[in-house]
Amino acid sequence: MSKIDRRGVVGGIAAAGVLGGLGLRSASAADPVTLRLGYGGAAEEQVWLLIAKPELGKNQGKLYKLDATRFQSSDKRAQAFEADAIDLSEGSATGVLFAAAEGVNSKIICSITKESKRGFSTAFYVPDESPIKSVPDIKGKIVGINGFSTAGHLWLKAALEKHNLSDKDVTITPVPFPAMQEALRAGKIDVGEFPQPFAALLEKQAKVRKIFDAKYGIPFDEELIVIAGKDAFLKKNAGAIRGFLEDVKAATDFYLAKPKEARQILIDAKMVRVSPDVYLTMNDYYRDPSLKPDAEALAKMQEFQIKAGFQKKSADIKALVDTSYLSK
Repeated sequence: MSKIDRRGVVGGIAAAGVLGGLGLRSASAADPVTLRLGYGGAAEEQVWLLIAKPELGKNQGKLYKLDATRFQSSDKRAQAFEADAIDLSEGSATGVLFAAAEGVNSKIICSITKESKRGFSTAFYVPDESPIKSVPDIKGKIVGINGFSTAGHLWLKAALEKHNLSDKDVTITPVPFPAMQEALRAGKIDVGEFPQPFAALLEKQAKVRKIFDAKYGIPFDEELIVIAGKDAFLKKNAGAIRGFLEDVKAATDFYLAKPKEARQILIDAKMVRVSPDVYLTMNDYYRDPSLKPDAEALAKMQEFQIKAGFQKKSADIKALVDTSYLSK
């Protein structure tokens, strides 16, 4: 577990009494429930804010304590979730779909970011001097993505299949997002996957060319980052989960209303190590303020994954999505 940067957040927050209408317990009813959250390094600003500035919500320290662990790769986070080393996993919706189809029991309870033409779309870049000019030129090259069976893997596969190629026509190398730019610069990979804020930093610091983005092969809106938990844990700790998601909603509202101020908080807290001139003005993903997962989009994603051979079995989307923990 040496690749994990552990940040426990257990600060007491001033908020008393029963939160009417949400079925949340008062602080006197029970001790706060510790929620072990596994999170990643891209497109998760609202939850990073809640870690960096707990007072944005009113339930932390009352209904729950947040024990947040940052994972450098999605596969390590997935392994921790399956092993019950974390209670909640914040990560790729594609990964959750794939895991659910393989029998991992989980529920998607919250949408954090979406891949949409309404905002930034994760992109694949090459150095400006690269002979790669378009997707067909990727054949035989080394492509860096953040892990197998991830959204990046699917976007790469979908882009290649538009040109009658497959992911077997390239060499895929898992690279953590924070290390992707250096891997591209050093020639360890020929093409790299860059979400925000890493794409903005790359474009600022290096001469690069975008070859394609997530919407190239998959033209419809997708769920990108979601929060998932196991049904038994969610039901047992329903009040704490509702309190946590209420605080995520408050952090989302703050981020959408004051994006520059919110991003500066993340820089100051060293949650994001990107220079202000890049991060404060970057083109961002679309974030639904309701936090409600889009079941229709998930069904389309699954259909596409099965058609592409990325997913062998179908998950029950209706059973996978549970919006009951979100504020009405």
